Amino acid sequence: MLGRTHFFIGITTALAIFEPSSLPILVAGTGAAAMGGILPDIDAGTSGASRETEKIIGVCTAAVSLIILADYFFHIGIYQSLMSRSSTSRVIAGIAAFLLLCVIGRRTHHRSFMHSFAAMILFCLCVNVIFPQITCYFAAGYLSHLLTDLLNRQWELLLWPSKRGFSLKMFRSDGVVNWLMFVAFMCTSVYL
Repeated sequence: MLGRTHFFIGITTALAIFEPSSLPILVAGTGAAAMGGILPDIDAGTSGASRETEKIIGVCTAAVSLIILADYFFHIGIYQSLMSRSSTSRVIAGIAAFLLLCVIGRRTHHRSFMHSFAAMILFCLCVNVIFPQITCYFAAGYLSHLLTDLLNRQWELLLWPSKRGFSLKMFRSDGVVNWLMFVAFMCTSVYL
């Protein structure tokens, strides 16, 4: 599936499974789910799709920026919620580890490390260090990406470092099914 489809599938999955208990968790959780939904494709640069990778980095940056701006201008309380259960050094360490994983993932082959349960667990650990309350939203977005990509014709190494790939070989990643899923999940995420 394409990035915009993963974006909305991640949001819809997280919002359908988890009921945000507050406005800060709703806003931050939705952003985390969107990021988790598209982050695995940061490795697309090694497969000749570097423009997609740049879009993913841009969307992730925009999502974080919008969350920060919403919290600043509308006093949603994300910063207070974050700092009430964490420290600045812990947040910085989590962000540094998260970015390091992104750099490593960017240098791997498409649908290898970044499309594995190992990567999902490592990224979730980083998110848990940064903002524990939204880890489940991020995980739901990431897992939705891995499961949705199983429908594609290209293998993904879910059990990396094992070289055994998995694919149901049902659809092309950029075909009609992708478009239908994009529309359906976009409408559903807006509804939720």
